[in-house]
Amino acid sequence: MLDRDSLGELFGKVGVGNQTMLGIMGNNRDVSVGEIFMIYSQRDGHERVFFFRVLGLENYLRQVDDMARVAGTLMVEGDSYLSGIERNMLLSVDGRMLGYAEETGEGWRFRSPRRLPDHLASVYRPIPGTSDKPVREMLSSQTDGSVRVGDLQIGEATLDVPVMIPTDKLPMHVGIFGSTGSGKSNLMMVLIKSIIDSNLDYLREHDSEHPRVSAFCIDPHDEFARGVDKYGIQSVIEAMDATTRADVIKDFYYLTTHKRATKREIKRYTKEIRVLWEEIRPRDLYSIMEFTPQMYSFIDSQFSRHQEEWVEKILNMTEDDTPEGTPKGTLKAVQRRLRFLERSPIFVESGSSILGEIFEAMETGRILVVNTSLMSDMEQFLLTTIVTRTLSDMRRALKSSGNLGDFVRQGEMRLPKPFFGKVKAQAKAFYGKGGVDDESPVRDPRELPVILVTVEEAPSILNPELMRGQSVFKDISRQGRKFNIGLLVVSQQVSVLDNVILSQMNTEVNLRLGNEREIRACIENASINISGFENEFRVMAQGEGIVTASYREMPLPVKIPLFDTVFERDKARYKAKGPPRKERTL
Repeated sequence: MLDRDSLGELFGKVGVGNQTMLGIMGNNRDVSVGEIFMIYSQRDGHERVFFFRVLGLENYLRQVDDMARVAGTLMVEGDSYLSGIERNMLLSVDGRMLGYAEETGEGWRFRSPRRLPDHLASVYRPIPGTSDKPVREMLSSQTDGSVRVGDLQIGEATLDVPVMIPTDKLPMHVGIFGSTGSGKSNLMMVLIKSIIDSNLDYLREHDSEHPRVSAFCIDPHDEFARGVDKYGIQSVIEAMDATTRADVIKDFYYLTTHKRATKREIKRYTKEIRVLWEEIRPRDLYSIMEFTPQMYSFIDSQFSRHQEEWVEKILNMTEDDTPEGTPKGTLKAVQRRLRFLERSPIFVESGSSILGEIFEAMETGRILVVNTSLMSDMEQFLLTTIVTRTLSDMRRALKSSGNLGDFVRQGEMRLPKPFFGKVKAQAKAFYGKGGVDDESPVRDPRELPVILVTVEEAPSILNPELMRGQSVFKDISRQGRKFNIGLLVVSQQVSVLDNVILSQMNTEVNLRLGNEREIRACIENASINISGFENEFRVMAQGEGIVTASYREMPLPVKIPLFDTVFERDKARYKAKGPPRKERTL
């Protein structure tokens, strides 16, 4: 038998309702929309605890039909009249049934709301410090994971119940939606720290089952490394001892366009972003800007003829050099779209490229913070596209191979030859199982680190118009889990994103949204049913959200803690404990 006192304070009794919506009559207490109550039921000898979310409140006066008349009498007779009716003051609460927890032989199991609690079942209001442990046990299947988002929120308070995302669900794509000022930057910093913590656990725990996680994190405002307030990701790096730092980030984690403009303490772990023209494929441009059919045909013909030199050839071409039959104006139109490459400090015709080092970082479970504050939107989108396509093509080559010899042949067909030539030996070491010779079998991509690629300002490149073309993001959204690659889509809007992307997104962190249209779009897109939560979105404060996931039955209200708070709490963990552990062979 469950100790009911551990559920919290007795609030009231179940009145009417069904397996979806319930009405509860409770004490006249200070309750807020969004609170979670627990309902204890023992129907037919089955002990269950139902979870209920408050969506509406109404004052109720027992045995009184006309509240206005009572209010008028109180105004005339004064507080002496109030003492006679206080005991009849109740609170009528209606809301949504979230599901129920049931004890099995192997512990608590959470189930969808297919049953009702008993008649007049007792309703308990969770109390922080009292209800944490039983709630943590009952909701373990709904909250467990490796990447921490925040803590379970009950109204305006929280319980010590961490809300996590399982590592193996990241390749099923994650969406973060919220208006300006809703707390997206702080959430991203919390997620980055949590991924670092998860990778650190992997290194230190011999029996750790979860894989390492790599993340290519776009930082459009240069906030993640420095921090929004007092601390940032750089604080985490500096808190590590040398051995831990070498294991977790190697020699760099921060990418920027101009290293000279970087703060001195961050500069030690910084690389400049440079990508060669020869590493750009036509498909990369098709993913970020629109072209006419004539332009597509012209670009494809030039790529087929010149391969890695196609950008240089087109930019230097004159009308006299165009192939016969090319419509007039096509060359000029294509050149106008490519001219930004000539002006860009990060896309260069010759020199050294960062792309190989990004590939190594992503295949060894590392975090890269990419400062794009000095880039144009087009530069940011193209960089994200090239990195995503390159990682995808490498793992596609791996997936379609039986041994390393097959992988090399596939890689030479799919990837730019200069790039693949540089990383081939390293890739064979990552992907080979038991050796690096051509006959060695290859590893399954699902045994490799999970790769998470951030898509910032998502509506600009994940809209329906671009999704009709050859978008690498459309392919990753549909097939990324085969290759252990996931998208982390960050957007202020849901309604303008393409339905292909939205339908493949299996985890959403929904923060405060800007208007009614976005609220409706968010509710319609959620992986599980959150209809009726409209009022919740209207009263959300900064850092509050609702986590929905297709692999879970319950929407989880979450409070994302401030990054400074969690860093202060956890900074001691970054010092090595005992002798350093050897890196696992990848």
